[in-house]
Amino acid sequence: MRGFRSAGVAVAAALLAAGCGGSGDGKPVAATTPPKVHSTARPTCLISDAGGSAVWAGDTQVLLLGTGTKGVVLAPQIDGNACSWTDEMHRLAKAGYRVAVVSYEDDRSKSLPAAVRVLTSQGATKVVLMGASAGGGLVVDQAGGISPAPVGVIAVSPVEVWPQKPGPEGYRGPMLLLESTSDTGAPVSEVKALVGRHPGGAQSLYFDGNDHGYSLVMLQDRARPAIDAFLKKTLG
Repeated sequence: MRGFRSAGVAVAAALLAAGCGGSGDGKPVAATTPPKVHSTARPTCLISDAGGSAVWAGDTQVLLLGTGTKGVVLAPQIDGNACSWTDEMHRLAKAGYRVAVVSYEDDRSKSLPAAVRVLTSQGATKVVLMGASAGGGLVVDQAGGISPAPVGVIAVSPVEVWPQKPGPEGYRGPMLLLESTSDTGAPVSEVKALVGRHPGGAQSLYFDGNDHGYSLVMLQDRARPAIDAFLKKTLG
């Protein structure tokens, strides 16, 4: 019995050492970070859409709505989330586009590429990127480095909050700029300087007033017709 008791004490000591982060060579064992647990709850902006879905690509949540091969990726403003483009997501899906709305990872360089991969895996063969404010700066900056390459970019009040490579210089496809002349959040001079770095030349549309980002799209009468014309021209 004494031998069994001694063995039990030895095993217990070994387990205690392992639990305290010890190792056989006396070196500490690095703590492991538990994987993130992503919400499986259906986003509120898809509650009434049986055909809509939400998927996770890494730490990027992507909302999907619509069908077909013509894809549009929507990037929200700096304080937005995957439901921020709700109205436009539904409007474009109803018009026949396959739409993906992206949330942002902590490393925002991964968010747009993840959304494009998800959208193309769902059947989109051509994709246009559209972003508002900081999301507008992101689509302008990243378009030239995304594969498959987007066939067009729509930048609404773009602000380069998170500068990315390759930058506007790396994209040569068609680009549509929407901006308000009195927008203090994205001064016209700064927007022109940003988009002016795009070597392909951007189609620009300026509106009276100070509407910014989503508000410009929803409130300016000419914004949505311009978006629709651009999508028809680039996506067919």
